[in-house]
Amino acid sequence: MRHSRSIITAAIIIAIAVFVVAIVSSFISGTSEHYDRPSSPKEVLEKMSEAVEATDETAQIEEPAQTSEEVSQVAQQEADALESNTQEAVLEDTNEVVESAIETAKETSQSVSDRANQAIAAAENTAAEGRAEAEAILAEVEKEAGIAEEPAEVEPATAESKNHTVTAQGLIYNPLVVTIAPGDSVSWTNMSTHDTQAIEGLVPEGTELWHSPMSENYTRTFTQEGIYVYKCTPHFGAGMGGAIIVGEPVNLEQIKNAGAKGAAKRLVNKAVQAAEAM
Repeated sequence: MRHSRSIITAAIIIAIAVFVVAIVSSFISGTSEHYDRPSSPKEVLEKMSEAVEATDETAQIEEPAQTSEEVSQVAQQEADALESNTQEAVLEDTNEVVESAIETAKETSQSVSDRANQAIAAAENTAAEGRAEAEAILAEVEKEAGIAEEPAEVEPATAESKNHTVTAQGLIYNPLVVTIAPGDSVSWTNMSTHDTQAIEGLVPEGTELWHSPMSENYTRTFTQEGIYVYKCTPHFGAGMGGAIIVGEPVNLEQIKNAGAKGAAKRLVNKAVQAAEAM
C-alpha cells in the first residue's frame, strides 16, 4: 500500500515538473531561436504517462522482491519459534525423566534399606531364640543328669588313707596338680560334660591306665609312687587336664624325656615344677 502511494506522489511531482519545464521553455522560445519549440500539451501528457508506467514497472519489480524478503523473514521467525518450542519441550521431557529416575532411585534405596533392616532384625531374633533354646536344653540335660548335685562316690578308705577332690570348673581341673600319699584316693566331681583319662607314657611304668565314663563322677585309689598325668578327652584341645604326684616322683626323668607336645607338654611342665619343689 505504501508503494502505491509513493508511485502516485512521484507521478504528480513529475507532472508538475514537466508542466513547469514546458512553461519555461515557451517563455524562452519567444526570445531565442537556439532552443527547440516546447512540446505540446499532448506530448507532455504522453511523457507523463510513460514516466508513470516506468515507475509502476519498477515498483512491481521491487514489490515482489520485498514481498519475498518479508515472507522469508516470517518463515525464519516461525522456524526460530518452532525450534525454541521444540528445545523447551525436549528440556521439559528430560527434566521429567531425570526427576522420575531420582524418585525411583530413592524408592529403591529405601526399599533395600527396609529389607536389610528386616533381615538384621530377623537374624537377631533367630539368634536370641537359638540361645534361649540352647540354654533350655542345657538346663534340662543337667537336670536329668543330676551330676552337679550328687555327692562324690568315694571308695571306703582305711584309717591311714585320705580322699582328695578334684573339681571340673569350665575347662580346667582344680587343683591342677594334686600331691597325695600312696593308698590315698582322688575323686573327680562336677563331671557333667567331662571324663578323666591317663596319658600313656606319662604314668609310672607298669601302672594300669584308666579312663572314666563320660559325664560321671569318678574315684580312683593310687598305690604306686610316681607322677600321673591325665586329660579330659573331649576338651584336651583346650588344654584341660591335670597331674597327680603319689609319694616320691620316681619317674621324674621318664616324664621329662617323654617328648610330650602341645597341651600334654604344658601339663608335664606343671607336674615337673611341683615335683622339683617337693
